[in-house]
Amino acid sequence: MADAVCRYLRGPVVQAADGSVGLRAAAVATLTALARRHPVTDEVSAGARCGADCEYCLDIDLTGAVPPDVDFSGCRFGRARFADAHFRGSCVFDGARFTREALFRRAVFDNDARFAGARFGETAVFGRTRFRAAADFSGARFQGIAWFGRGEDELPEDDLTWEQAEAWRPVAWEELNEDDPLWPLAVLEGDYQDWEEGGDGARFNGRVSFTHARFERAAWFWKARFGSEALFKQAVFGGRVHLVQPAADLTDARLSEARTEEQVWPLGWTAASDTPGTEDGSHARLIPDGSVAPYHGQLADRDPDLRLTGLRILGELGDAEPELRQRVVDTICAYLRVPLAFDITAGVFALTPSQFAEVRTRREAQRLLTDRTRPSANRPIWEDMHLRLSGATLIDFDASGCRLAHGDFTGTQFHGSTTFAGASFGDVSFSLPYARDGRASFHGPADFSDARLSRWTLRHCLFHTDDSVRATGTSQDLVRMLLGARGTSDSAVLTTRFREALRSAGSETPDNLACVQRLEYGTVPGPPYAPERERSGLKIAGTDLLVSDLAWRIEDTPVPATVADDHPGLTAEQWSAATRVITFLLGALEAD
Repeated sequence: MADAVCRYLRGPVVQAADGSVGLRAAAVATLTALARRHPVTDEVSAGARCGADCEYCLDIDLTGAVPPDVDFSGCRFGRARFADAHFRGSCVFDGARFTREALFRRAVFDNDARFAGARFGETAVFGRTRFRAAADFSGARFQGIAWFGRGEDELPEDDLTWEQAEAWRPVAWEELNEDDPLWPLAVLEGDYQDWEEGGDGARFNGRVSFTHARFERAAWFWKARFGSEALFKQAVFGGRVHLVQPAADLTDARLSEARTEEQVWPLGWTAASDTPGTEDGSHARLIPDGSVAPYHGQLADRDPDLRLTGLRILGELGDAEPELRQRVVDTICAYLRVPLAFDITAGVFALTPSQFAEVRTRREAQRLLTDRTRPSANRPIWEDMHLRLSGATLIDFDASGCRLAHGDFTGTQFHGSTTFAGASFGDVSFSLPYARDGRASFHGPADFSDARLSRWTLRHCLFHTDDSVRATGTSQDLVRMLLGARGTSDSAVLTTRFREALRSAGSETPDNLACVQRLEYGTVPGPPYAPERERSGLKIAGTDLLVSDLAWRIEDTPVPATVADDHPGLTAEQWSAATRVITFLLGALEAD
C-alpha cells in the first residue's frame, strides 16, 4: 500500500481544478496512518528503539515528490527517501523515528521544517538540503552520522547509480543572488573525494535549533551555510565534529565520553578539560575560549557596528598570533558564505539601512582577507592561507596581487567589479573538480590579467558581461573569438585563435585534438551562379565546405538510430527544430 501511494505522490503535480490537491492530501494521510500503525506490546513498547530489520517500520520513497502539507509526527519509518522532494506547505516530523537511513539530500523546505525530538537510527543525510524558513531539530537524536555539510554523493567508478545520475531532477536553484542550476547536483567518483571535499552543505536561511540534540557519531557541518542564528545549546557530541560557523551558539553544549575523533569548533569556543560534577564525571563542556579574547562571536551579532568591531579584532589577532591566522581566515570566509536575505543587484538607494550596513561589513571582511594576503610594506603578509569561499556572495572583490596557497571559489557569486590581476595561487578552483557543476559566476567586469592560474581554471565559469572579461581559458573564449573574427581577414591568424579557444573550451582528449586539426577558419566562394557571394566562417580544413552548410543538410534527415535509442520520445519535428537552430547559430557567427 505504501509503495503504491508513494508512486502516486511521486507523479506529476497537476492543477487543483481536477481535485488532485484533495487526493494528494488523502494520500499523505494514508501514508501517515500506515507509518503510525506500529504495535505496542510487552516486547515493543511505545518508547522502544526498533532495529534496522523491524518489520513494522515503514519504508517509503518520496524521491522528487511535491507533497502537500505533511504531518509525520510520531511516525516510524524504516528507510525513508526524500531526496529532491519539495515541501511547499507545512512539514512536521516531530518525534518521528527512522530506524534506517533518512535521505533528505537536495530536498527543499519552503516553510518551517520541524524535526523536534526525532530519532535517526542510521545515517541522516541533509547534504545540499535547503531550509528556506526556520528549522527545528531541538531534542533530536542522531545515532548514525549526521550529514549536514557534505557537498556530493560519493559513488565508486563502477556504481550503477551513474546510469541514473543524469535523470536526477533537483528542485530549481531559485535562491537570491545565486544562479547555478547545477549547484545542488554534483556527483564525483569515490576516488576523488573525502569528507572535506564538496559543493554546498545544507543551506539554512532562517533560525535553526539543535538545542538538546544528541550526536552519537559525526556531526558534519562542513560547508553548511547558516543565514541566521544556529543554536546548539546543551547539545551533546560523541563523534567527529566540524562546525566552523560564526553563528553557532554552543552554550552548555558538551562532549560525551565516546569522543575519540577530531573536533573543530567555531573560533571563540573550546572544549574544557574533563571535570567532575557532570552527570557521570566523564564529559567535557564547551566554553568560551579566553585565548582569543576579546573576540567572542561578534560576527554573529545583529548589530553591524559590533560585526565591524569583530572584524577589527580578528585582524589584530591574526597580526599578533600567526598560528591563529588560518582559523581567523576560516571564520571570515564562513561569514561571507552566509546567504544574503536581500537582492544584492538592487541599486544602493533600494537598500534598507540594515542591508546597506551588511554590504559595508562584507566589503570590510573581503578587504581584511585580501589586504593580509597581499605583500605590503605596512604589515606582515599572512603566508600560505586557504580561502574557502565556496558558495559565497562577494561584492567588488579585489584580490589583485594576493599570494595564496589555495582558493576555493566553487559556486561563488562575484557581483560588481572583480579582479585577480597578478594574483598567485598554489591551487585554485572556480568549479567542482572533475565536473561542470558548481561553477563560479561573474556578474560584472572581471580581470585575471597576469594571474597565475592553470590553463583550465576558468573554462566552466559564467561571465554575464562577456566583453568585460580580461582572461583566457574560459568556455566562452570560443564564442568571443568567433564574434570577433567577423572583423578580421587573416585566416591563418583566425585559425590559430580558433584552435586555441577550442582547446580551452574542452579537455585535450584525442577526440578534441582531432577536431582541432580537422577544422579551420576561412573564406569560401559563393555558389556557382554567384561566386562573388563569399562567406567566412568555420569550415572543414583544406576544403571549401562550411560547417553551417553541413548542418543545413542534416536538418531534414531522419533521427539517427543512436539518437533515437538514447531519446526514444524525440519526434522528427523536434529533431528538425534542433538541427535548424544549430544552422542558424553557426550562420550567425559567419561574415559575408
